[in-house]
Amino acid sequence: MDTRATLGFGWRTLLAWQGLAPLELKVMLLRRLGAQRTAWLAPHLPDSQLRPLIIALPSDFAAQVTQHLDPRAILNTYRSLPDELHLRVARQLCADKQFATAARYAECLTAHQLKLMILGLNDPTAILYIARHMGNMQLIMQSLRGLSAGYLRTLTEAAASTDSFVLAAEVLSGLPLARQGNVCSGLTLETLVALLPLLMEKSGGALREHLPERLRAKLLVLDSLRAQPAVPS
Repeated sequence: MDTRATLGFGWRTLLAWQGLAPLELKVMLLRRLGAQRTAWLAPHLPDSQLRPLIIALPSDFAAQVTQHLDPRAILNTYRSLPDELHLRVARQLCADKQFATAARYAECLTAHQLKLMILGLNDPTAILYIARHMGNMQLIMQSLRGLSAGYLRTLTEAAASTDSFVLAAEVLSGLPLARQGNVCSGLTLETLVALLPLLMEKSGGALREHLPERLRAKLLVLDSLRAQPAVPS
């Protein structure tokens, strides 16, 4: 159904005026309308008007609008926005602790765009909080595939402070086994104790052959400790 047909006369007049008014005046009007009304209006604007308008909005106001707007309603426009704008709004959402909203918009990006956003944020904790709200694990895996082992280790180590080891294992398990072994080779012992059993389970034990010898020895110790019966209290 064409939602434009449901608009009242006042809104139709406003939309028509949007095509004629200077950009600065449009921005001022939208800020007067507020974030929720702006979000309601956005899907009714053509891409040619909406894109420059979004770019001109202050980041803090754009972040407020995203909390009321389904990104799928403006998907083509959203994906065509500059990467720097995606990053600025994501930073603002993270600063506002709106990680679920950031995740909804991240899931509408391409893998390459998401990779650029991850690198631009450069905040492993915030990235993990966003990822915990995302359902598309395949998109996350694709976006991380080209990152260095060192950066993947940084993200993985942040899992300890965010209680995200299950998520970390889910994402890392999508990498080739040799790459998983390379990432694991530089992790701290604390992280390995929590993560290795999860990765081993997901690989059916095949990861063992791709671990450095010293990690295989540690894995044997972990296996023996888990096999020991619990000591009665």
